[in-house]
Amino acid sequence: MIQGPEGGPTYWKVPFEWVGSRALSDDDGPDGVLWLPAEDDERLLGVVAGVLAASPDASDVAAVAAVGAMDAARRLLGAPPKWGLSRSLGWWTLLSLHGEAAGFVLPVTYDNCAREGLDEATIFHMGVLPDRRGQGLGRALLRQATKSLLAHGVWRIYCDTAANNAPMIHLFESEKWRRLPPHEQPV
Repeated sequence: MIQGPEGGPTYWKVPFEWVGSRALSDDDGPDGVLWLPAEDDERLLGVVAGVLAASPDASDVAAVAAVGAMDAARRLLGAPPKWGLSRSLGWWTLLSLHGEAAGFVLPVTYDNCAREGLDEATIFHMGVLPDRRGQGLGRALLRQATKSLLAHGVWRIYCDTAANNAPMIHLFESEKWRRLPPHEQPV
């Protein structure tokens, strides 16, 4: 982390974009994966808190340090409308592996950012619980979110990750997302 121009801390983010409607793999992940709508699932808060508590992303680390993992998760889940983001019912998804919630994905669209009637979108946040990482679940989450957004008719999807999150950078690159120039972001 470095000091920003106004003296506050910043860190580097690596953005990626998905443009168009390239074919996606039909592979939904390892055996035992089940997709659950997260709207009314009380497990979502606990899974988000568990992911945030183990995140290398400086903004997640700062949020957890400031208010604890559960309150940081509550704030994250309540943030999209405040930031001009919307979602359709069923987009926010829990990934269950052999009956246990193991990860989540939160795709959203940008309000007032349509081109020719098609929305732009972002994967607002996603993650896999630390004890479930390395099993292809992040790939399954990324594909699920991308499919949901493409089915909605978005023309471009953005996402970014912390520059120190090598596994996520590798995931986006291996799924053929286009890497954009890194940028500094305030914590």
